[in-house]
Formats: sequence, C-alpha cells, structure tokens
Amino acid sequence: MNRFTPIPDRRAVSRGRWLGAWLVLALQLGTPAWAQTPTPSFSMLGYLQELDVTDLGDPLSGGRMKVNGIDVVLPRNLLIKMPGQYLTVNDLFRGPHPGVAPALVAASKPSGLALKDTPRPPIAFEAQVIGNIVGGEYRAGWVNITQQDLNVGAGFIRSIDYAKGEMLVGPDTGPAVARVRINDPLGRYGLRNADKTGGQSMDERFAADPGNAPVAADTGFPMCLPRVAPPGNDPDCPLGNRAPSPNQGRFTCGPISAEPTAPALAGCQPGKPAPLQVGDYINFSGMMTEDSPGSGTFFHAAHAVHAMAGIYTSPGANPAYVFIEEALVGTLGEPYPGVDQEQTSRFRIVGFTTDPSRRVEVFLIDVNGANETERRLTTLTPSPVAQIGRIRITLPSKANFLPVTRDVRIRIEGHASVKVAGGLDSGQYTAPVGEYIYPENTRFGRPRFPVSVPFENFCFLKNGGGLLGTLGRDALPDASRPVIGPLVPFPASGHAVSQRRADNTLSCP
Repeated sequence: MNRFTPIPDRRAVSRGRWLGAWLVLALQLGTPAWAQTPTPSFSMLGYLQELDVTDLGDPLSGGRMKVNGIDVVLPRNLLIKMPGQYLTVNDLFRGPHPGVAPALVAASKPSGLALKDTPRPPIAFEAQVIGNIVGGEYRAGWVNITQQDLNVGAGFIRSIDYAKGEMLVGPDTGPAVARVRINDPLGRYGLRNADKTGGQSMDERFAADPGNAPVAADTGFPMCLPRVAPPGNDPDCPLGNRAPSPNQGRFTCGPISAEPTAPALAGCQPGKPAPLQVGDYINFSGMMTEDSPGSGTFFHAAHAVHAMAGIYTSPGANPAYVFIEEALVGTLGEPYPGVDQEQTSRFRIVGFTTDPSRRVEVFLIDVNGANETERRLTTLTPSPVAQIGRIRITLPSKANFLPVTRDVRIRIEGHASVKVAGGLDSGQYTAPVGEYIYPENTRFGRPRFPVSVPFENFCFLKNGGGLLGTLGRDALPDASRPVIGPLVPFPASGHAVSQRRADNTLSCP
C-alpha cells in the first residue's frame, strides 16, 4: 500500500480526485456505484520552484505551487505541514517573522521560499505533495514544506554560547564543527530568538512546536537551554533539574524513583524543563541559516533537539509527560469495480511516558466543521522492561477506524492536561498523524495510473477542520477565529460520498 509521512520519525530528529461534471450529475441522478471511476493520484517530492497565493487578504486563501516542473493547485482551507506547526498558504506570505495573533504581519508577495522568488533563498526549500488529478488539474490534499525533510545532525554538545543560545556540536574529542540554535520565537526552550545575538536571522515559519516539547529527553521530559551561563541559575531552566554525575543521563525528577536504575533527585521540579549540558549527546533537525544575507557562513536553526537521556517522574505525581514517536493510520478506500486494489485501516502508535506506573489513553481527534471531539481507541500499559515507559500497539489491519483524522492524542490516565512553566503541555501530547497508508493497485497496468487517495474519508478536508489556530490564533476568542471549511476545489477521488463504517453509516456525512 502507498504511504505518505507528514512528519519525520522522532528518532531521526528529535526522531496517494476529482469528478468531472458529467459524473457528478450522473451520481446525483442515482447512477449505480459501478459507474464511478477513480481519478489518478500523485505523490511528488522536490524543490519548491514557485509559490503563489490567490488572495493576500484572505487568511484561508488557496494558491498554487510548482514542484518538479508541475503546477499544483493548493485549495482554499488547506493547512500546510511545517516542521513545528501548521500554516495556511496565506501565512507563508507573512515572511520569516510573521508575528503572533492578533499582531500579525500583513501578507505580501513573494514568500521568499521559492526558487523563482527575488531574492532567491540561499538554500532551496523542499515540498512533498499528495493529491489527485481532477480534470487534468493536480489538486493537493496534503502538503509538507521543509528545507530538507530528512535533515538530521547528531553529536555531543561540546560547548554552549549562552548569549547566542548556541551549542557547538561534534565528536567527543577533536573540533566541534556544527553550530546549533533552537528556533524558538516565544522562548519556550531558552532565549527568545529576538534576545539571541543574531537570532533575527532565523525563519520562524520553521520554528519549534511551542506546545508539545520537541526539545526533550528520550522519555519525553522537556529540556531547555539555560538563558544564563553557570554558575548563574535560570529559574525557568534550573540547574537543579539535572542529576549530578554519574546519574545525569538517567534519573527521576521527584522524590521517589520511577524504577531502580533511575534514582530519585530530591528538589527536582517536574513542572520545569531540565537543562541541556555540555557532554549530552543530541540529535537535531532544522534548517541551515545564514548569519546574515550573503555572508556565506551558516548555523543550524533547529526545530527539534532530542537528548539521549532517560528522565522520569515519580509514580503518580503530576506533572508527568508523554511523547508520540510514531502514529500510523490507514485510510481505507472504497474499492472501484474492475480495479484491483488493496486498502487498510491499520492503526499503530508508539510513544513514551515519564511515569511507567500509570496507563496511557489513546485518542483520535475528530474534526467536523467547527467541532472537535476525542474518539478513544484504547488504553495502554507502559512497558515495565526496556525500554521502560514505552507504549505501543498495532490494531488489526481491517479494523474500522474511519473517519481519517489529522491528529492523534495520548494522555496519562487520570492526569488532566495542564500547562507548566513556559506554556508547555503536561499529561498529554497531541501530534499530527505520522504516516497515512492509502490504497495501492495490486495489478500492474489496470488501471494505467495509481488509484486515487480517498480524501472523502478525511472529514477535516471534506467537511472542514475546526477554528483556525495558526500563528497564535488559538488564543483568540472563538468569534475572532475563521472557521476552516472544506477544501475548495476538492481533490475528489471519484466517489461521491465517504466510505461507510461497519454499522453502514457514512464516515463523513
């Protein structure tokens, strides 16, 4: 089956229509199902050559992009997946410092992301696009933009420049050659970009997630880069939240150890992140950024930093943290008569918790129009053996989990979601689905194109995706937030309605 992956694997970083008018009319008149014809799907990955927005005054405006020489329609209401956030097409034209609602920078052309733009970006950006070809037009249903999706670095923190918020990373001995800064406009994980020497050069459209900590230990415990050099103490990134040698890489932040090999650290404050230190081995992902235009010198503006550390929290104590490493969802897809295809609704999730003593609930987030609801799938017991605190399950490949969702959520049982220091979430973790599996042809050459992606099963695309929450709009009163409607034009698959569930009801009425 075909797959597309919206977000990089966590371990690596932190770690495929449209109906013609005649067919629409025929279906409205009650033509039997065998008359339905699939539209071809497409999946492309390449440099972003051109990017345009239809209406600079419409926050939900669509547009167009060119990738690998092919023009693709970006429908109105499309949310584009960026490394640490969703953005609309319009948001991309607010520049590298778009601001935070309600004080947003006005959208203007060009975006500065496409090779055709003037000035041209010093390093090309990459777009991954999945959609269906309708009436000779490529129409996107899902888009991901990065500088390079699989860009990953790794090494030891050799030194830290606290004024720049910069880590020098390399081997354990010899020269440290990689300069890494956290792309953090709000200062969740250390200095705000604006407070770092040279921080204004970072493009905040590619910033770290401000809610779910992408700067974290392997267990999901949030981490930070102190705002002052030791022996000074940053109260929001306290030195006391790292255990002394020899336990600095594995400990429990709290008075009772989570398990014997993670000794308790008295005085540790679990409501605050643990500081990154010289000697930590980290994986980082982000974009190469020039110190200044034309300088030819670059640093790495990271949207994710994961330290190889096992930091736990005391049994039953709040706050505690969870992390989603992998989330995979099959889209199913109503078969077409005479077309040999396979489809699945297999669901898989892998994650971690800092409190192995408590079970973890798993939800899909259903969005239909302006309404959002949790759909509970299961409750998992964390592993009591290596890796301690891991949660994972793979549900049957033909189980009926329609409709398809944009996001998944895990929550520690009995732990309400609470904001902790810096505005980070505790107790739960909400993330985009990491990988969709959509139908695949099982007989080469029949038809002579890849079978369509069943976007009619994606309720958030077919019926709308809630209230717009990009660039801080989620903090505005609901009345001030636009409602994300259906994709227009819609990347239809050839089916007039969504697939039916086991109880014969439509998954997306």
